[in-house]
Amino acid sequence: MIRNDRAQLYTMEAIASAMLLIVVVIFVLKAAPLTPNTASASHMHVEKELEMRGQDLLTVLDYTPSDTEPSQLKQAILGWTGGQFDGQAAVRPLGGPTNVTANRFKEVLGAAGIAYNVEVYYSTLSGAESRAILWNGRPSDNAVIVSRKIVLHDEEMEGAAQSLIDSIPNMDSNSTKFYNIVVVRMTLWRM
Repeated sequence: MIRNDRAQLYTMEAIASAMLLIVVVIFVLKAAPLTPNTASASHMHVEKELEMRGQDLLTVLDYTPSDTEPSQLKQAILGWTGGQFDGQAAVRPLGGPTNVTANRFKEVLGAAGIAYNVEVYYSTLSGAESRAILWNGRPSDNAVIVSRKIVLHDEEMEGAAQSLIDSIPNMDSNSTKFYNIVVVRMTLWRM
């Protein structure tokens, strides 16, 4: 067996090189910037929480205790005069169910520091259109969108505002029950 005094030196060099590589990898991982746009588990949790809060709010507003009375959300759509309002401001639709619903949005979302836009999407003979009801500006990149479909019937539209009847067309004039489907879309984001 040949005796080599340099074997220990090579072993020490290998251990030092491995340690140096480990330190470099740790340094690079720690130096990576975490910005508000960097996806993280906590960021995804906030988005999920916003989505659940928004969907729950729309579900509660669309609840009807009896079959004879439309939900609060449907009443807000039927009472809407076609104007766009600042959702957080004191100036909103005057009176009526649309103002009551706008107050619910402000109580639940505005008080928690959540900005929101509420829009309606509906079918027309030439495609689909949208109009804003409550608008708080351009959403951030981390915004979430929730929606709820509302079926409008002919008898409900008889008491609706004329501007709403002019905006949302009757999609089935042969039917005496179906008028149109409105999708209430809410965009939520943290301020």
